[in-house]
Amino acid sequence: MCGISGFSVKNFNENQKKFLIENFKKLQVHRGPDFNDEWNDEQNYFFHHRLALIDESANGNQPFYNEDYVLCYNGEIYNFLQLKQSLPNVEFVSKSDTEVLFYYLINFGIEKTLQDIKGMFAFSFYSKKKREIILARDRYGIKPLYFVNNQTIFAFASEVRTLAKALQLKPDSYKTIMSLNSTAEGSTTYTLFNDIENINPGTYVKISENFTVTKHQYYRLSDDVDEKIFNELSRKSKNQILSDFEDLVSSSVKEMLVSDSPMGSFVSGGIDSSIITAIAKKFSPNLSLFTADIIGKHSEYEDAKLLATYLNLNLKKVNFDQSDFLKYWIQATEHNAAPIVYFTNALPISRVANLARENNIKAILSGEGSDEIFLGYSKLMAQRYKSKLLLPEKIVKSIYKLYPALNNYLFPSEYSNLDSFNIRLANGFKSEMLYADGKELFSHTPKSQQKYYIDSYEMMQKHLHALLYRNDRMGMISSIEVRFPFLHEDVIKFAINLPLEYKTRWTTKLHNKKHPFITDKWIVREISKKYLPHDLVSKKKNGLPIDGLNNLKFKKDFFKNGYIAENLKLDDTALNYLIENENPYFIGKLASVELFGMNYHYDVSNEEMQTKINNFCSYK
Repeated sequence: MCGISGFSVKNFNENQKKFLIENFKKLQVHRGPDFNDEWNDEQNYFFHHRLALIDESANGNQPFYNEDYVLCYNGEIYNFLQLKQSLPNVEFVSKSDTEVLFYYLINFGIEKTLQDIKGMFAFSFYSKKKREIILARDRYGIKPLYFVNNQTIFAFASEVRTLAKALQLKPDSYKTIMSLNSTAEGSTTYTLFNDIENINPGTYVKISENFTVTKHQYYRLSDDVDEKIFNELSRKSKNQILSDFEDLVSSSVKEMLVSDSPMGSFVSGGIDSSIITAIAKKFSPNLSLFTADIIGKHSEYEDAKLLATYLNLNLKKVNFDQSDFLKYWIQATEHNAAPIVYFTNALPISRVANLARENNIKAILSGEGSDEIFLGYSKLMAQRYKSKLLLPEKIVKSIYKLYPALNNYLFPSEYSNLDSFNIRLANGFKSEMLYADGKELFSHTPKSQQKYYIDSYEMMQKHLHALLYRNDRMGMISSIEVRFPFLHEDVIKFAINLPLEYKTRWTTKLHNKKHPFITDKWIVREISKKYLPHDLVSKKKNGLPIDGLNNLKFKKDFFKNGYIAENLKLDDTALNYLIENENPYFIGKLASVELFGMNYHYDVSNEEMQTKINNFCSYK
């Protein structure tokens, strides 16, 4: 919906303030080009860039304020019309959810507001009398929010890029090099800038006049794990479960279609975006569809076209080939505020968002989240075969265990691997702690199935967070908001307590060569039979694959006198060896780190870096 930012300063002169104001005004224009404004009281400055979707009139503009409070808000409160009924004495001047949120906060306070609202959001709420700022973020981390507090300035923004460039911050070199292992992309633990802190999902922070920060977690995913609900769902018939799920998803889609501006849907040809789109057509018969055609072996365009034809909806596509990766690599890196290492498909997502914007669309539906909550990843399903497939290895290992010294040499423990430890360390042991929590949380489920519940629990708080980060950044480059019907609060509560038999089932059909005879996302596929053609219902997950960093070819001058060479002290001889002998895919990862470092550490322009790519990088 928008971009929010602001800062409070101590002992800054007018020139310093002017510099900051100019930067905060311009760095997030892409998040909200429809209107921008500010509110200040000389020490505190709040900025808002509006992407107008509900009540596009001036009455919905922000910052929203009265004589006591100031609100800057990014997101959508899907139940704002119900909440409005609790404010009968308010004389509303707009039809926006912004005004409802504003008065709900005033009348009921932060704790009750955060418990009552449903949606995706990040907001700042300033009390003039208390001289206190509250920053809050939604339960699942759909909308981003970051802050800096160095005792001379407190600043916050929707994007790391905004804070890094406005405050002229440099990335930490160790963290940046570690991002070769994908540790930075959507981390829930840190950013690559030591001064920039990520507000965690389900958290709000209070900032006092003297910049004291106190954090309050109002929601944890574990709050929704409920043995009573699990048992209730276990007793229901299959048909009742399917009916309940279809009703929940339909209700979610309907709520997320609320907009005074035309909406569209991102479709890949996969089942998740397809079923969301098919349900959305019931409420929006002229929904526009958008897809990226990955030219070559990875293309899924025919499946997207099949969906559009089946639903009789208009489909627009943007072609994406290897040359487009090189063309948009820098732009994506800058807005990602981290090297593009793992989620290289962020680039085609950015291009399809641009296509939607060119067609006057501001908000898009997405099927993201289904794989995490309904076990749609092949590696999770394949684990059911793992013990049997590894039986020969187990036998060999059992023999070698008779000779411990030789066994430890031939089969070193994963926990003795320094690379693995570095990744766990860089991620703040997030996954490991979530798995430990999950063992107790899901102790009420059948022991043989607990691993799958815990897998989902972990992925929803780590991998999904990374995907949401990717979608926000790549969509907002083109001022596109992405909405996620599978991530509605009611759907999540149902899904996290759903018995495993509705997420994955054995089948006599060869469903997917990575996990034959196991159906993933069973409940999603089952309700899809009412809405989609058979080929889409049974389609395996592909995950928008692209060649990305594979098949790239570099000349050593790409790295010469650059960020990697400087920080790792690599001379020409070392660079020559790197280019001629190391794994090309690893070199591609190193190149992503190089582009990030040149942009954020050395402030090299995008034009200069594009010249470097054009001269020293190509596809094989």
